[in-house]
Amino acid sequence: MNNTKDITIKNVVYKARIKNKTIDKNTIVKAYSYALKMHGNQKRKSGEPYIIHPLNVAYILADLGLDTTTICAALLHDVVEDTKATYEDIKESFGEDIATLVEGVTKLSKLFKTAEEAQVENYKKMFIAMEKDIRVIILKLADRLHNVRTLKYLRRDRQIAISKETIELYAPIAHKLGMYDMKRKLQDGAFKYLHPEDYRKIKKEIEKNLNKNKMLLEKTRNRIISELRRQRILANVKIETKHLFNIYKKMRDKNINIGEIKDLFVIKIITKGKAECYRILGILNTIYSIIPGTFKDYIAMPRNNMYQAIHEILLGENGVVFETKICSYIMNKIDKYGITNYFSYMMYDKAKNKEEMFEKNLSGIKDILEVEHLIENPKGFLETLKDEILDDEVYVFTPAGDIKVLPKNSTAIDFAYGIHQEIGDHIKRCIINSIPMPFITKLKNGDIVEIEVGKNKTNFQEEWLKDVKTAKAKTRIVKLLNKNKPKENEEKIFEILAKDRKNLVLEIANTFTKNKINIESLEADVKDEKARIKLTVEKKAKIDLKQIIEKLQKIEDVKKVSLEK
Repeated sequence: MNNTKDITIKNVVYKARIKNKTIDKNTIVKAYSYALKMHGNQKRKSGEPYIIHPLNVAYILADLGLDTTTICAALLHDVVEDTKATYEDIKESFGEDIATLVEGVTKLSKLFKTAEEAQVENYKKMFIAMEKDIRVIILKLADRLHNVRTLKYLRRDRQIAISKETIELYAPIAHKLGMYDMKRKLQDGAFKYLHPEDYRKIKKEIEKNLNKNKMLLEKTRNRIISELRRQRILANVKIETKHLFNIYKKMRDKNINIGEIKDLFVIKIITKGKAECYRILGILNTIYSIIPGTFKDYIAMPRNNMYQAIHEILLGENGVVFETKICSYIMNKIDKYGITNYFSYMMYDKAKNKEEMFEKNLSGIKDILEVEHLIENPKGFLETLKDEILDDEVYVFTPAGDIKVLPKNSTAIDFAYGIHQEIGDHIKRCIINSIPMPFITKLKNGDIVEIEVGKNKTNFQEEWLKDVKTAKAKTRIVKLLNKNKPKENEEKIFEILAKDRKNLVLEIANTFTKNKINIESLEADVKDEKARIKLTVEKKAKIDLKQIIEKLQKIEDVKKVSLEK
């Protein structure tokens, strides 16, 4: 369906039942009716009824084959944030699983000093929920995809901000989850609004190049089909083009024009299994010439998000240049759906536990979850997060031949912590390709890395933090450095009981900020007009906390102030 306004609850249920046989229609319809009632007459920026948005998010998830719980959560995902409904209401009506998913994607409404700080806390909240249930982030990706599709109704500054965040954060997360189809849609949708002129130019150039080379590409495709039939290999052969943002990124990073991109066109060959993939590779290399240095075997060395295929760039009929991607039907399904393959009614139920699923197939996304444990300033957190989820990766080996996949420009320290925390803590010597090298040496594809450990903990240097890439390594180094550093300031936790009213939290927060005390976190739990407010603050040595407590107690409606030791 091209028009998002045309999606109805019938479409959602129909699509869900096609993709997942365990779908409970009645629960989904009940969730829709509840969301419709709660959102009432609310409108989106487009002027359309608000319910159109959750319906579209639910449809995207239904198309991915997600379960009843996730689809219901999609229909309800904005009711806690935008209506009078509470977490307890959702839990009572739909159960804890659905309520927890809704809570996981609900933005925090507490007071922050800056927009950046608010953004960081929302990311942290999302990652904590995601660690408990990976469906939280899948729901968030679907939510973001529909928001990107309706960006035309927003102000230009909001278009830019949302598009930038989509490309820098959400698309790379989709990549880590193996959801390439979702990644492409997010990137191209955001690219259209972030760089509209470049988007139009590249789209026009692709159409021009495709028209120019269409006959030769079809001739190449037909010859491949003919050769495969002669060898009695069943396969689906189709012509594709690189998605727009991928082309833009390559042009920008390599400072080239579109005519210099060799893999603009892709001939994708999907076959029965691994053995057939290698047979097809041999056939292609017999009839066409390969461009040196372009062969990549992701079947023998899968990416850490489950992706598998063989890539190479060839010269086809009359010298037309194309990239070939060879994969099996199962590999192609993983390419499109990624982790969502594990939420079909059979695969997810049979998985022994979440940890096994991560270790076996999704070590990349497990590494992202380490980021939320990194307690740094907002800017530092965001930089580390973006470093951790960048698409670019480096493949290195242990002396035993095991493959380790790390973010590009990772160091030997990242490698050590990627094996085990104790190895990272006790690095004595680092040997790369049989040569002793500094700990902060940047690793390259194919490096063989050996780490020797000692009895004593490594004497880490603070300046190394700018070189290490992974959150796991950064987090640990910060902790080790802080252990040896005298603290001028320390954190204190206040708990305040009060009668809830307008501006109560603001007045409490102002008491700290006026006394130049930084608020590290703030949580407010309101029930039956009673508010329980918990603040973590940075106490400076010269501040008298007794005076702060006295000032807090003088605020109207504050009943009790306590300080945790």
